[in-house]
Amino acid sequence: MTSFYFEDIFERYASEIDDLRSDSEGKDVLNKRVRDKHQEFDFLVGMIDSAPEMVAPAFHGAFGFSGGNLLHAAANSEPGDDGFPAWAELEASLEIAPWAHPLIAICLDKDGGESFLVTTAVLEWLLGSGLSARAAPEAARDDDEDQTDDLGEAGEAWMSEQGFDAVER
Repeated sequence: MTSFYFEDIFERYASEIDDLRSDSEGKDVLNKRVRDKHQEFDFLVGMIDSAPEMVAPAFHGAFGFSGGNLLHAAANSEPGDDGFPAWAELEASLEIAPWAHPLIAICLDKDGGESFLVTTAVLEWLLGSGLSARAAPEAARDDDEDQTDDLGEAGEAWMSEQGFDAVER
């Protein structure tokens, strides 16, 4: 179980990592795309408040974890809560890849950079730990599937209204 903050952001983060994982031919290109994010980091860091799940993949594979209790407590809180650790406290429990240090320095120069780094470390821990955000109850998953079908039909109707031909399925 995680806080609602991490429940929401973890789902988006995991989807982002999954999207980066393979190219259109199905080849695993995750490492290359993560390195590309390193090159774009000066631009990406501007999104740490608005879309942290888009910036955090630049740190994919950067952290080794030994402070499970601290990470667990952080995952059950959110920035500004008492249980949300300071970056310096969490950093002391991490093994950090040398290539990540310049990116961390850039983050620490930004407002919200410390919270972003804690969030990123927790996201990486959740991704690698096998822990997941709250599982939706079975009934809610069924409703989501029905809603997806309804949205698909609504989208097709809207496209038809715009003059596009309906797709044969």
